[in-house]
Amino acid sequence: MVLGALGIVLSFIAGLVAGPVLGIGPGRQDLASPASAALAPTALPASTPGRTAVTTPSAKVSAPESDCKGVRDRRRTTAARGKPFVVCGIALINKEHRVSAAYRPKLVTVAVKASGVPDVRLQPVAATALTRLFRAAAKAGYTLVVRSSYRSYATQATWYATMDKNLTAPAGASEHQSGLAVDLAGIQAGRLVRGTALGSSRTGAWLLKHAADYGFILRYPTNQSKITGIAYEPWHFRYVGVKVAKGVNATKTKTLERYLEEG
Repeated sequence: MVLGALGIVLSFIAGLVAGPVLGIGPGRQDLASPASAALAPTALPASTPGRTAVTTPSAKVSAPESDCKGVRDRRRTTAARGKPFVVCGIALINKEHRVSAAYRPKLVTVAVKASGVPDVRLQPVAATALTRLFRAAAKAGYTLVVRSSYRSYATQATWYATMDKNLTAPAGASEHQSGLAVDLAGIQAGRLVRGTALGSSRTGAWLLKHAADYGFILRYPTNQSKITGIAYEPWHFRYVGVKVAKGVNATKTKTLERYLEEG
């Protein structure tokens, strides 16, 4: 009787030891069970339109660039406006998306020809691109000149008080405060070609055709003031990077606002 009971106990212990080794114990699920099937990755048919097959649980798929477009400006306080509204990595500054006086980007002095200003100051990435743009223009036979670059909040307030309100933005709504925008002019036959005259000049035509190759866009195109809030300015160019610049130029309106809204 005792020996029989002892045999039962020994058999039970042997089962506990053998179970995990065989893969059927409580520490492991049967891979054919419904619970484990839910954890296993499912490969999508290759013919499924717009879908990508997943082969591992940790596979990561980068979100399309269009997913960042159309976001809302949720900066509600003056402190929050110490930084610009950024969409897809691009700072959008206009009358609807303003910055405060606290916004002061890092600037460097750019060694390019200027007229009417003591120096040219821009963010480093824009400074490098502008230098390349000026070199390309010179190689093509055109002489570019900077008429304005970075302007502080206070300086912009002074400009706005004395300038045409259709051609300038109030303090906090100007791209010049970003250090990414420049007002350009050209020198043709020894004369300074600036303002609206630049748009109908050979220099202006070259800029319109080649600025995007260096990351700049004509920020305020003709007949788009309802979108940009500013009338046509053939002299105002904004650095956004080559890819975005060409994307903006490919839109119907050629405006940064619409480019950043379209997804």
